[in-house]
Amino acid sequence: MQARLDGKLALLYTLLVLQVLIVVIYVASTPPPELVASTTRNSVSFVKFESPQAKQESEPLVNRKSLPSYRTINSQILLKDISTFKLFEKYNLTSCWREGVNDRRMKKEDDLEKCVCNQGWHGSDCGQPEVVWRAIMASKQNIKLKKRKIARRIIHVFSINDYNSAIAEVIVEELYGVVDLFVIYDFSNAEDNFRHKLAKGLLRREQHKILYVNLEGKIRKPSRVISTYIWDRMNSVVMNLRDDDIYVTTEPEQILNSRALMFLKIYDGWPQPIGFRLRWSVFGFFWQHPMKTSITVGACTISFTREVYRSNSLILPKELGGEVTERDVLGLVIGDLNHYGGWYCYLCQDPANIITSLRHKTKSREIKFEKNIDVPFVEDLIGTGVFLDGKTNLLRAYKSRDPYYAPETVLNNTWKYDWLVENFYAKLDYY
Repeated sequence: MQARLDGKLALLYTLLVLQVLIVVIYVASTPPPELVASTTRNSVSFVKFESPQAKQESEPLVNRKSLPSYRTINSQILLKDISTFKLFEKYNLTSCWREGVNDRRMKKEDDLEKCVCNQGWHGSDCGQPEVVWRAIMASKQNIKLKKRKIARRIIHVFSINDYNSAIAEVIVEELYGVVDLFVIYDFSNAEDNFRHKLAKGLLRREQHKILYVNLEGKIRKPSRVISTYIWDRMNSVVMNLRDDDIYVTTEPEQILNSRALMFLKIYDGWPQPIGFRLRWSVFGFFWQHPMKTSITVGACTISFTREVYRSNSLILPKELGGEVTERDVLGLVIGDLNHYGGWYCYLCQDPANIITSLRHKTKSREIKFEKNIDVPFVEDLIGTGVFLDGKTNLLRAYKSRDPYYAPETVLNNTWKYDWLVENFYAKLDYY
């Protein structure tokens, strides 16, 4: 019994000695604190360690990056020139529009003497998108197009206010690759207006193409006065404006077809002014008005604006009524009932802003709307797909079936623009 007890004590003493030895070895092998700090800075890590001096040097850079890059009327702007040669692909002696040509066919068959176009593209060099080609055919005019060496620049002008500024982000993102300067004039001087959003980082990548003009206090001025003011401000800041550059004007809820605008930049010979037939969506791209499209007189050259409209550019976006007026006034209408020159997303806002917008339209006599409306009433209209008159049933649109359902920016960023493609107020029985 005594021998068994002595054995257990010996085992315990042995374990204790081993633990002491382990502690001694760990302490002896641990480097001093200053060595640990030095090694940590030089090792690979997901956390960047900086000395106080390095941090102070980097702070001005951070501040510079956070500054807004959009322009105001005190800026000076130079528009860039782009050679059209970069936008075409050369196959032997044939030059074809890159986006419109069937590159695989052209490279596979070396003996082809003309461009082979992808579906939806036309012309000898595949430079006419479907919507433009159809417009030229429908006009029955002898239009002789000629490719330019230097692309025109596009200045796109549109207004916003607090209640309808949501679509402005879509407009800029959709047309960023085509438009050279966005002139956005804002009637709001609220603390969180569009200028505040730009300063906070909205459209940060696109801001260098934005000229922001605040017109707070001028909302009651006649359109001619506002038009002249915008025209003068634009001319005063753009240092290298040319007579053949394109002046585009739209309403705040109108998004033009980017391919159609690119065509206008690349070719000479199209008649002006250019009208755009827009698909009339309501509340979001999920509803379409069954009987309406919108025709806006939206584009012409700088010289045409100056000479014909006498710089009264706000005349351009006025909607036209009837085919006779359209034929008499417009040189070319881009878009028909199946192929649209863009989108008019009417009242594509949250219900509270829709009410504000309707009251504004009533005051300006754009519409007559006598009902007392509230948020639940508007939510019900959106959910059931009924127009403002309470009678007209809107047409349900489907992304999978309709090639003109919405602009590509919206379709490619549905996580961001879900409110434009998903009807959050729909009842279950409407799915």
